[in-house]
Amino acid sequence: MMVWGEPESGMDAQQLRSLRPALTARVQSFRPCFKKEVTFEHFQGYLIGLMADLPRKSIEPIALAAGVAVRTLQEFLSMFAWDHARLERMLSHRVANRCPSGGIGVIDATGHPKRGDKTPGVHRQYCGQSGKIGNCVVAQHLLFTDDDPKNPFSCVLASGLYLPRAWAEDRERSRKGGRR
Repeated sequence: MMVWGEPESGMDAQQLRSLRPALTARVQSFRPCFKKEVTFEHFQGYLIGLMADLPRKSIEPIALAAGVAVRTLQEFLSMFAWDHARLERMLSHRVANRCPSGGIGVIDATGHPKRGDKTPGVHRQYCGQSGKIGNCVVAQHLLFTDDDPKNPFSCVLASGLYLPRAWAEDRERSRKGGRR
């Protein structure tokens, strides 16, 4: 997930439509990370969805708000070919150039309750959202902030799924869950 300064609250459909040309211009430098134009368009749609005034920022509400089939957006995030590592490097350089005087990095683990046992990383562990041990998935995030009092800038530089030892050691379960 990439955020270049998140608004205090989500934007409505009209605000998002008016933002599209500026967003396209802003993220055009990331275009080389995408082999196909349609993949780049899904990337932009996903970013718009993250800024939308939605109660939940998961795949289904974002896809429905963007007028894209839910499965298509799921496939974009899980199967479409694009160079994640290059995009993260480019974002890191952009942040470093924007904030040369420094800032702080924040490492954050976010747990979300999850039923079942098929979702990669789901395990009985501490869940920050519920505040107790339970079945959940945990994501690790590297955040940056310059904490400027006049014009604060914050962004997520990297995110990844925490894979509990039980998943890492069970190759068959990992393979079935889509992890290699």
